[in-house]
Amino acid sequence: MARMTHYVRVRTIERFLEALTAFMRTIRHLRSTAALLSWDQETNMPAHAAERRAQQLATLEELIHREFTALSTRRLAERAQELLPSLPDSKQPMVRLFLREYRRIASLPRRLLRELAYTQALAVESWRYARRENDFSLLAPYLRKILELKREQTECYGYTEHPYDALLELYEPNLRLAQLHPLLTQVAEKMRHLLAWVHERPHPPTPSFRNPVPCAAQFMLGRSLCEAIGFNPQRGRIDYSTHPFCVGLAPEDVRITTRCQESDPRVCIYSLLHELGHALYEQNLPTELADTFAGEGASTALHESQSLLWEDIIGRSFAFCRWATPLWRRYFHGDLDSPWQHLTPEELFAAVNLVRPSLIRTEADEVTYHLHILLRLELEVELLRGTLPVRELPEAWNAGMQRLLGLRPPDDRTGCLQDIHWALGDFGYFPSYTLGKLYAAMFWRRLQEELPDVEEAIADGEFTPILQWLYRHIYSVGALETPTEILQRVTGKPLTPDDFVEYITAKVHRVYAHTL
Repeated sequence: MARMTHYVRVRTIERFLEALTAFMRTIRHLRSTAALLSWDQETNMPAHAAERRAQQLATLEELIHREFTALSTRRLAERAQELLPSLPDSKQPMVRLFLREYRRIASLPRRLLRELAYTQALAVESWRYARRENDFSLLAPYLRKILELKREQTECYGYTEHPYDALLELYEPNLRLAQLHPLLTQVAEKMRHLLAWVHERPHPPTPSFRNPVPCAAQFMLGRSLCEAIGFNPQRGRIDYSTHPFCVGLAPEDVRITTRCQESDPRVCIYSLLHELGHALYEQNLPTELADTFAGEGASTALHESQSLLWEDIIGRSFAFCRWATPLWRRYFHGDLDSPWQHLTPEELFAAVNLVRPSLIRTEADEVTYHLHILLRLELEVELLRGTLPVRELPEAWNAGMQRLLGLRPPDDRTGCLQDIHWALGDFGYFPSYTLGKLYAAMFWRRLQEELPDVEEAIADGEFTPILQWLYRHIYSVGALETPTEILQRVTGKPLTPDDFVEYITAKVHRVYAHTL
């Protein structure tokens, strides 16, 4: 009798896991389809197709919600809760991911999800037009609607301390504003002290960027760098868009984009290195996890840690500049008088590490970047709370830039219209950039300890040891572990800004002391 009971229990668990696997596969396929439509909207879609695309994305969100709220899914969730304690340890993380996602989606009315998807799709087109026309008022009505829907979303999710916590949970689980704001303030204050030190030093010699570089040459160099590092062109694409991004449809299909500024090729190249970090994470996720809720990064901050590791810590290192300088010269050869013909690793290293307050976040240096993030966090909280009316956002933005960076944007395009995130409804996302940099610095310290010759490998263009280390420690687990668990396992420490502060201070002193 005991043997029969055990057999029934095993069969019950097997049937449950089969049903769970089938459900997750359906949701992942629907979400990949929505992501593909969004990628197309950013890269290829005709302008007049915006309304139709918004309807298509809204329909997909309705279908996803319908799957989550079906009676069969509710029963699956009940069974998951019941069986969780008796499941093998290896299966429990996947079931917890399912329950978390089920509770999140099931708490929202279908009408809200449809409205969000529809409004956000139109807002993206409005943002692009407003940016082109340099007129925030063209985006303002859509932003007001998005905020209205986001407030409703926070009430559906629920929160104990602050409504912003409900949105923050979507990007960095278990983090609260009460912890986040002091952390970002602490980082920003240390960066302001470092900036003050830089202002007392002469700028290092850097190459002239007066000679425009055609976008085609920049794109070719960027692609060459990405593929040499490890981007697989048979499993991905590189394209142009207004705002660079990465979308992972599956490990076999990862799309990244960049943008070009002929007067300064650093914008294109380092945007690509940033998105490359995301792409390497996505291309190296285990294929057996692809159709599950674990087939993605553990959080947005964990994902950003990978992009910032490759863009900044590796990509702006002197070792990387030693390897990359001949490629810059090859692709930007121009005529014999071109400054690119005489570019040295020392000049490239200085040029990509200058500390100078910038109006544009994506072009900011590693020191002042975090002041941009603090500003966006503070504005998001006020917008969500309703204490900052949307119509006053441009002035609040400009005042914040003046306070934190000593710069005042001359127009909306270089001010509050520079980022696409709010048009996408991504309130709660921006802090992931600073958190990601803290993660990246902690991972880098540990990587250096385990691979003491890593800088020599980078200088020789050998990136396989780094990729193997990242796969072993980060890529291979997908979202089966939380960011906190991954960080503790890899570094043995909880999140701290100390490693980042030490790293950036040493680099800045190296650049401005002119000692390589």
